[in-house]
Amino acid sequence: MENVKQQNYLGHLASGMKEVLSLKNNIHDVVTLTTTSKGMMTVMLLSQLVAFILGKSFDLMGWIGLITGISAIMNLILVDQGRLTNYSWGILQCAVWFVVAINNRLVGDMFSQGFYFLMQFVGVSIWHRDIAKDAVIEGDTAELKAKKMSKLTALLTVLGTIIVYFIVLFVSLKANGSNPYIDAALLPLGIAGQILMTYGYRSQWIVWLILDAINIEVWAVQLSNGGAAAFSMFILQIVMFINAVYGAYLWFKPQENKVA
Repeated sequence: MENVKQQNYLGHLASGMKEVLSLKNNIHDVVTLTTTSKGMMTVMLLSQLVAFILGKSFDLMGWIGLITGISAIMNLILVDQGRLTNYSWGILQCAVWFVVAINNRLVGDMFSQGFYFLMQFVGVSIWHRDIAKDAVIEGDTAELKAKKMSKLTALLTVLGTIIVYFIVLFVSLKANGSNPYIDAALLPLGIAGQILMTYGYRSQWIVWLILDAINIEVWAVQLSNGGAAAFSMFILQIVMFINAVYGAYLWFKPQENKVA
């Protein structure tokens, strides 16, 4: 039985990665976004470009910060609408964001991005499985159904988040990380949000709203300290918070065909 489950997981991962890395699928999923989503995407991308220009950080880290922002925005917009190709951008985002976190000595953020990167591949497999099994069909596009958490799942999520916070705080203090008490919240919240997103729970957006609000404060501090690519990253956090509000609206919207 265990071997069958492993084969199913690997099979969905292989098939999912083919779809995720398909240029045709990526273009299709962007073109078929709703008008509102396209508008959000355009505004967010322009804000990131303006932040890059105004920040006048045209060195290597500045360009990496810009790539981080663009990939994060594309990932978020596609997650908003339950599109599998969000993971093509998510993989890129985690890789470049990790570099930015290293250069800003944000220990919690480093752990977070490393975890996010690994979870992209888990997410590809599970989203591919769930979309194939029980998708919402919008035109000629299959989208993930949003799920509602049980009370037990919610309780375990809160307890697990608190436990991981104190573990990361201990490590961050030992490593002399920047802004440790706030930075240590990034990994536990990120773990909770990423797991909830991977399994299609709509409550992920509550976690992302809290995490994005904390990230705004973290990168405001980095900006005041002259951190690498800090201005672009600070604007990105604001953009991500706004998107989380939009994502929560879409996933919590009372439509029976959207919630499993």
